[in-house]
Amino acid sequence: MLKHKGKYQTYTDGWGTVWKVKDRRLVGIRQAVLHFQEQTVGERRYWDAYVAGTQVTKAVRVPYEASVEQGDIFMIGGNQYEVVQKDLKDDRLPASWLLSLASVVIEYREGEKGGGQSESRS
Repeated sequence: MLKHKGKYQTYTDGWGTVWKVKDRRLVGIRQAVLHFQEQTVGERRYWDAYVAGTQVTKAVRVPYEASVEQGDIFMIGGNQYEVVQKDLKDDRLPASWLLSLASVVIEYREGEKGGGQSESRS
């Protein structure tokens, strides 16, 4: 009996935190806990990004309701990744976003606390 892919999407590979960014500073948490499923970076996705000057190092699927935008920083296990592309995928239920992530060479730091822009982590 052959095993085949189910019709349903799960996000059990891990979780991370999504940060809003302004002027290379982390200004606030957009979503404290965002579960994801790792995906392979396809050859076409990798080379299209490479030609555009970006090296995609990771691809993950996140729930459709996720609060994440292109340009945000997605922190996974202490590593920072920039969201360079966000594509809607509805080939499995529920619909999800496929995020192309690029490793951050120079780490982003939290912005100054006095601005009132930071959100709580809870």
